[in-house]
Amino acid sequence: MVRSSIVLHLRNTAPNLIDATVSQRESCVKSKVLFFMLDSLPRMRYRFVMADKKRKLLIVSDAISGSSGLARIARDISTRIHANLSDVYDLAVAGYGGATSCKFGFHQYHLEGVQSDWVLPSLPEIVNDFAGNERCTLLFISDPSRLGWFADPERLGGETLAKYPGLKQWLLKANIARWIYAPVDASGPNDKLTLPLALTLMGFERILAYGQFGEGVIRRTIGDENANQRHLTWLPHGLDCSEFYEMPRKLSRKLFLEYTGAQTLFTMLGQKKTDPIADDEILVGAVATNQGRKNWCLAAETIAILSKKHKVRFWIHTDNLEGGWSIPSLLADFGLLEKTVISMGLIPDAKLASAYSACDLTLGPGVEGFGFPAAESLACQTPVITGSYGGAADFVPKDMQIDPIGFYKEGSYSCMRPVYRAEDWAKKAEEWIGKRTQLDSVYDWEQNWQAWSKYLREAAK
Repeated sequence: MVRSSIVLHLRNTAPNLIDATVSQRESCVKSKVLFFMLDSLPRMRYRFVMADKKRKLLIVSDAISGSSGLARIARDISTRIHANLSDVYDLAVAGYGGATSCKFGFHQYHLEGVQSDWVLPSLPEIVNDFAGNERCTLLFISDPSRLGWFADPERLGGETLAKYPGLKQWLLKANIARWIYAPVDASGPNDKLTLPLALTLMGFERILAYGQFGEGVIRRTIGDENANQRHLTWLPHGLDCSEFYEMPRKLSRKLFLEYTGAQTLFTMLGQKKTDPIADDEILVGAVATNQGRKNWCLAAETIAILSKKHKVRFWIHTDNLEGGWSIPSLLADFGLLEKTVISMGLIPDAKLASAYSACDLTLGPGVEGFGFPAAESLACQTPVITGSYGGAADFVPKDMQIDPIGFYKEGSYSCMRPVYRAEDWAKKAEEWIGKRTQLDSVYDWEQNWQAWSKYLREAAK
């Protein structure tokens, strides 16, 4: 760590300071000058040591004012660093996909010019403004597949950085440390990540995984020696359990439609009013974005099977009806149009917790690096049925998990995607109807922050 010290032999070089009083000494301490008496000297002498400089830490992710999972993680971590580690870190954040906000108390930069290649052309300007000539640590909370150009510009920049020659030169010479908090929701061939991702991870000085699943994949990919050199470990981001906890079920069901804004597709089209949730209905929720890796077809088929034996209401909370899947088409295909209510947009945490509490079950149909909805559901004591592959399997109780019957490889990184049978999901759901559960307290920020604080203090040394 950078340390600036000045030894003043007061007798010889600063006689005017010999008579420094206690109050003067305390004043100097307040100005972050530490005094140490050198007892071995014949007359009192003081050693002035300027306090250790804080490490410049720039967190780079989705804008912390946004609603994405990455935004939420970046917001939770940055606000806690600002509140609890201001003696160690001088903090700023840089984000894309949302506006900045004045309520956080630390500086936020907006990443401009972000295109489909995920290059951040404004990064040099931001780092120079924030850190000047000081060394700056950049902590990326982001998918490593977006960061080859940053982690290893020489080997992985290629055509991407050819459009930004100035950025490449800056990356090669910049006085920066590269850290990553890496979401990993799948492995690839041989249960490892593919070569471009391996090279990307090798370009970071510190690697932190969301959970045991992610750490295991990364460690197999880069090997134990490289993993240990990069201090690889795992730390889950937490959940605010002062917001997410079980609320009275009867009241939560009564307020469900009001709190969520959920409606049937018929109501959305102005054709029919949505009926309130009945006491004898099994309310099953699925909270997920509409991406291809979120298996909405599996969720819909599971509900269709359950509906043969039970009076089921299916609650979908998502960001878009037409995306990776056509949700209206799935509901029509599986005969669920009358049984499904849909909500979209942001639901405040307290109302979302009430909605989880109203549910008998939730489904986690997509592979996740972590899986906020699964954690939120468990915190509200509502069982969540999910697969045994991916980050959510780190904390969802094993007897709520379903093993895949096979895998297929997807996309340019050959990501392993699990294959499930809806019949297995419906059978597991049957086992948990009428039961409640809980989230391990290690995932509560109140407890989890202790581990984060220890990790970040040690990393700053």
